Amino acid sequence: MPFVAEAQRAGDTEAFRQAFQETLQKPTDAPTLLKYARIAVQVGDLEAAVSAYERFLMIDADQPRVRYELGVLYYRLRSYEAARAYFETARASPKAGADVKSGAGEYIAEIEKRTGTSRFSGDVLAGLRFSSNANNANSGALKFFGNTVVPNPAFSQRGDVAAIGAAQLRHRYDFGRQDSGTLETDLGVYASRQFQVSEANTLLLDLTTGPRSQPFEGAFRDVTLKPFVTGRYVSVHDKPTYWSWGAGMEGTTLLRDWLKLSTVVLGRRREFIDNADAPTNSRSSGNDAAIAMQLQAEVAPDMLVVLGINATRYIASIASESYRELGFGGSLTVRFADPVGLNGRKWYLTGSAAGAFAGYDAADPTIDPNVTRSQADLNLGLLLSVPLDDRFNLIGQTTYFQRTAPIGNYAFQAFNGLVGVSWRF
Repeated sequence: MPFVAEAQRAGDTEAFRQAFQETLQKPTDAPTLLKYARIAVQVGDLEAAVSAYERFLMIDADQPRVRYELGVLYYRLRSYEAARAYFETARASPKAGADVKSGAGEYIAEIEKRTGTSRFSGDVLAGLRFSSNANNANSGALKFFGNTVVPNPAFSQRGDVAAIGAAQLRHRYDFGRQDSGTLETDLGVYASRQFQVSEANTLLLDLTTGPRSQPFEGAFRDVTLKPFVTGRYVSVHDKPTYWSWGAGMEGTTLLRDWLKLSTVVLGRRREFIDNADAPTNSRSSGNDAAIAMQLQAEVAPDMLVVLGINATRYIASIASESYRELGFGGSLTVRFADPVGLNGRKWYLTGSAAGAFAGYDAADPTIDPNVTRSQADLNLGLLLSVPLDDRFNLIGQTTYFQRTAPIGNYAFQAFNGLVGVSWRF
């Protein structure tokens, strides 16, 4: 609906112009300044919003909420020291609510990460997971952490409980250049130890590193590029199962202050390893090419929408293991007020849904020489995050994974429930 969008933008511009005229007529009227600041943010004129909020503080300096909003604006403008000053005074005010104090603390921690030459941060999760199908529980769990590993579906489907540990570790080295160049290194770790079904024990290590920069000026100044190399190792049932290595390019662009587009292209070698559980595993080895696009929209102050699509072409050493895959999905994250009065910090609820369709190049004569394998995946998830303080969160997650296929060996489903604690540093 381009005409609706154009009308909306015209309406926003007219409201902004009228609000500005009101500030000229009432330069010391606090509600007028706040109205102008809010509209300025909506139309993307962050400098005008900063000016309005600062004029408001000249009228009433003890307003932690306004100081917090100023900190957010300066943060978005990358004036980190100014942002830090406003966040610190906001959370130090006796009038500051719990959400202002926690939000300011999170921003200050992020500023510390961004302003140091060498910065290390991460997220760690520990918990217990029950699955109705322990052999395939990791497929849904690993998708949640950005990876896909499906143990051999020929295993019998049995329920079990597992201890889960996961971490996303990040290191950033600032080159100190005007193009905001940094060397980004990310290490993902996932491990599960089953209480009974030991053949489903899984370990995953995922390493990616590469320089990110903003090489353009003018209209393309918000575009960042990151060439990278990546590697992955997976073991199942405590046996080496899979290696991969490759390289790619990630590009992101800020379409609006609230809207970001990311694109990743990747070429990779996958090397499967024969073992006692999968003596013909190596026949799946091959090369793949993939492209993924993701649109991230902050549609409201407490609502984030993410939509994505991806395509993969995999060519294995034999045709029956080569395939084409198309995937798509999305998530909605909502932040809401503490409903039980635990500590006044806002809770997070994320719902997600994803699907994928794959078709193989040829039938597998060892399974059914008359049927060429195809499959459709459905992955649903719901996650609740309850902040205990600035760093610790209580996590509850449920996922449902279903794979349908004309060959029964490859069809399965799993319902999983996880409870854990996460720590951010």
